[in-house]
Amino acid sequence: MCGIVGVAMRKDRAEIDQALRRMNAAIAHRGPDDSGSHVSDQVGLAVSRLSIIDLVGGHQPMHTTDGVSIVFNGEIYNYLALRGALIARGYRFRSKSDTEVVLNLYHADGADGLRKLSGMFAVAIHDGRKDELVLVRDQIGIKPLYYLLDADRLLFASEIKAILAALPARPAVDPQAVWDFLSLRYVAPPRTIWQGIAKLEPGHVLRYSLKTHRAQITRYWEPNLTPEPFDPGRNYDREFEERFLSAVESHIVASDVPVGTFLSGGLDSGAICAASIELGHRNFHTFSIGGDRAGADDELPLARMVSAKFGTNHHEIFMTKQLYFDQLDRIAWHFDEPYGDETGGAVMLLSRDARQHVKVALSGEGSDELLLGYSRKPMIDNLAAIERRYGRYPGFLLGAASHMFSGRRARVLSALAAGGPRAYLKGAAYQIAWILKEEEKGLIWRGGPVTPTHDMVACWYTLPTKVHPLAQVQQSAFQTWLVEDLLMKADKMAMAESLEVRVPFLHLPFVEWCQRSPMEVRIGRIDQGEVRPKAILRNFVAKRLPAEVLSAPKRGFPTPVISWFRESLQEQKRLAPASRAIADWIRFDALDPLVAKAAAGDHLALAQLWNIVMLDHWFKVYVD
Repeated sequence: MCGIVGVAMRKDRAEIDQALRRMNAAIAHRGPDDSGSHVSDQVGLAVSRLSIIDLVGGHQPMHTTDGVSIVFNGEIYNYLALRGALIARGYRFRSKSDTEVVLNLYHADGADGLRKLSGMFAVAIHDGRKDELVLVRDQIGIKPLYYLLDADRLLFASEIKAILAALPARPAVDPQAVWDFLSLRYVAPPRTIWQGIAKLEPGHVLRYSLKTHRAQITRYWEPNLTPEPFDPGRNYDREFEERFLSAVESHIVASDVPVGTFLSGGLDSGAICAASIELGHRNFHTFSIGGDRAGADDELPLARMVSAKFGTNHHEIFMTKQLYFDQLDRIAWHFDEPYGDETGGAVMLLSRDARQHVKVALSGEGSDELLLGYSRKPMIDNLAAIERRYGRYPGFLLGAASHMFSGRRARVLSALAAGGPRAYLKGAAYQIAWILKEEEKGLIWRGGPVTPTHDMVACWYTLPTKVHPLAQVQQSAFQTWLVEDLLMKADKMAMAESLEVRVPFLHLPFVEWCQRSPMEVRIGRIDQGEVRPKAILRNFVAKRLPAEVLSAPKRGFPTPVISWFRESLQEQKRLAPASRAIADWIRFDALDPLVAKAAAGDHLALAQLWNIVMLDHWFKVYVD
């Protein structure tokens, strides 16, 4: 695990080296164990390394004898199999690291060869044979990679702050990114909060010619969560068990340092813990976090039950209001962009404690997005009502009706006209955490012209409308919410404490099995009134986890942060800005009605204001 940075520009080597030094220093927290750089004509690569595999021999950058160099962030779980195949083709290895496997795989087969990688990764390769710089991001988007591209240069890094360190001045803040953030609580890809800096999206390759100074971006992998028909002759439970155990095993054994797991008391982390012990791993560390006055949201008792059942070395972190709120600026700095999920700081504190015992922690991200977790019954009932209400009308009539309205109703009717009732969620631009609606944002907005966030979200629905609507939602969330909210949190907050987080549910072979699984495997027999979110996972843990865990309601990642925030609002009566710059974007005087609702306990109002608070702290840290 590392932080990688690089430049390609028409400057002398001394200037390139200076830029690399500034960039690498900005993300030193990602790799305190080792660092290195490679500078040649027009190109520089650098790395800050957190040593996980081949602690001594894995120094980066690595090079071939004929001019190919690599810096690499991540872990490759099938690297031993790939290494064996390369040895059979005549390649010789000087280390035991997965980095050298990636380097030789590229050397043998070019960028297309990297399709064979199964893991989490961001790769940068300088191919001196072709005068080309190649950037590759993993299929799922577990590891981030950012870049700035203009007429004369390409800058890239694992974190945006490293790119900022190479620039003479801050770029302009992107109004559209701020506008979208107010609804989504993250900045949607491929944008970042800064104009001119972009995210290389999951499953993409960027090739930059050092001769023409032009880039080409192509996609080499994309998810497809279209469910297959149910086959009564298959044993889905056995198939799931084999693949899940294999995923967990691969994430533990690909390490030369101790591995533990975050343990929330829920099904996902409990399944990982159960699998780890079942696979024979002992002296296993587990880590849980709770908070002052967590009340019914306190999952520490459930986590203790799981730990006791499997005999883990269990560690509990207790979070106080003061401790959490004192680190808001640090949270904003490490996230690079505005981030409105209040659990981010809890993950940072959890990672800080875990790092005292292990270098690698397993976590349960991806389970809900792959296997239809979260509460789905209200959505299923709503879809059934839409079918009853609109299913009997022909498309041309619904299309005509759409012209009689404006806004959301017009968009929904237009979608129903084109795709029938199964297009409803696309027309409504459903997404898992819609914080502020378009009209609500308009009341507080001072930024420049923008387009509706609704239009962007509707474009995330890429599956045909004939596909089950729940699978359409999965497809949308898998490429956006999962990557930019959940995985970004896991990466940025853990790496802030120099801890690597691995996500077994997103092991590529496991993902490719799950995304083809029938709806019955994901959520039960809906047509018979059975709604069991993550049905196949529930079958797996049924005989493995304590009964109290199995019957507990879905809580996500509960923390008392929002309750603490409400207390502060009740005391202060108003929301005062922490930054000067946010006054150019948000009318704080227009927030008083929202503050009153939030202080009275309105959960949505609290989430909306918390989103603005974190935007405010980002402006304080990066713009003021």
